Amino acid sequence: MLKFFQQKKIKLFIQIGSCLEYGNLNSPHYEKKKNSTKSIYGRAKLKASNYIVNFTKKNNIKYLILRLYQIYGPHQKFDRLIPFVIKNSIQNKKFGCTDGNQLKDFLYIDDLVKLFIKILKKKKIKSGIYNVGYGKPEKIKDIINFITKAIRKGKPQFGKFKMRSDEIKVSYPNINKLKKEFNWKPITKLYDGLRKTIQFYGR
Repeated sequence: MLKFFQQKKIKLFIQIGSCLEYGNLNSPHYEKKKNSTKSIYGRAKLKASNYIVNFTKKNNIKYLILRLYQIYGPHQKFDRLIPFVIKNSIQNKKFGCTDGNQLKDFLYIDDLVKLFIKILKKKKIKSGIYNVGYGKPEKIKDIINFITKAIRKGKPQFGKFKMRSDEIKVSYPNINKLKKEFNWKPITKLYDGLRKTIQFYGR
């Protein structure tokens, strides 16, 4: 892809990275931290990021690597946490989950779209890596409980499953670099975004 776009002389190459590139590093994650990921997906994303950085420097191409955290909202597939919980709650089913003590960062899809628009409209772009998230950790158990209470259905079975061996228990970013460079910040509070998402799946 890089070689193809090099021939087309594009102005900017945007890579969707992942928070898993940081692996087990202590949160909040900063872009300058040295990565130590062990998961297969995280290693693949990190190798892609490293390749992009090296290639673009040698070939004078501008790039952005956006390391996304947990994105949620309407139209997300049901194999993701929030739509999975909403679906099972609407159907008033029992559903297994971990103890829910993980701390994760969640960003509503509309805020992510607004960031992309700002990036595309910006005239001068500095190549770099940016964390993309809300910047605040939330407990998984609190999210599940909020959804079931809002729907007034659903029976989460906390502790039925163990965490995956490669799952990171605490993961959230520092987003100051992103906010400063693109004059952007998330505006949708978690529980407002959850209400909108519940309304979408409950139509």
